[in-house]
Amino acid sequence: MSTHKLTLIFVALFIFLIAWSVGLAAPLTDWLEPPSEMHRYLINKGVLTLVIATLLWRFRLFAAIGFTSGIGWWSFVIGLPLIALGVLAFFEPGRPALTVGALAGWTVVVLFVAFTEETLFRGILWRAMSEAGVWKRVITTSFLFGLSHFITALGVFGWSMASVYGLSAFGFGMVFAAMRERAGTIWSVIIVHIVFDIAAISASGGVDALLEPELETYLGFLSAAIVFTVWGSAAIYLMQRRARRAPAEPQNPALADQ
Repeated sequence: MSTHKLTLIFVALFIFLIAWSVGLAAPLTDWLEPPSEMHRYLINKGVLTLVIATLLWRFRLFAAIGFTSGIGWWSFVIGLPLIALGVLAFFEPGRPALTVGALAGWTVVVLFVAFTEETLFRGILWRAMSEAGVWKRVITTSFLFGLSHFITALGVFGWSMASVYGLSAFGFGMVFAAMRERAGTIWSVIIVHIVFDIAAISASGGVDALLEPELETYLGFLSAAIVFTVWGSAAIYLMQRRARRAPAEPQNPALADQ
């Protein structure tokens, strides 16, 4: 599929993602009357996953956008600090731990979220921008990733929390993009995204506690935005520098011995 068509698919899915998250899903969830916020998330993110997976299957896009063989193990080195942040930055002694049932439910939610977001930004959009330079791909995908989080959080948490939340998502996006560039596939990015979200939700005691509008929350998200923007940028820079220094291999193997 051409990059132009992939761009159109991304735009359509991006609009649907925003519309669904800010209100389009409300009639369905209200009709189903989920017993808890976790179940509401399950319905919301489950439908998004179904829509995106169906589209990928219909147009046979799985391999084209990064669902290929190989995990890209070295890219996990770039993503490890994210996992550490998920445990350390959001842990607060004295908070009640999640029950086994709640943890299982949030794990499924996280699986849905990681699949939809990474497929959209580091999958479809990344492939649509394959002819652009690395830095343009990294910054564009990260900016739109952060923008989507800002918009979806705006109606729930207000400008201040939505802003720091969007900025932190931009920083995370820089790391995810660096992993995507290093791995050449999308698998490692999805795995780290899942582990980070589960660690953050578990350490904080739930999504509501994770996004409490307190000074510590603002400082935590702002710190994450700065640290991971720098970390992702450094990873991309080092990869680009290494690529420039690598000796060009002759296209004809027979020339190698001459």
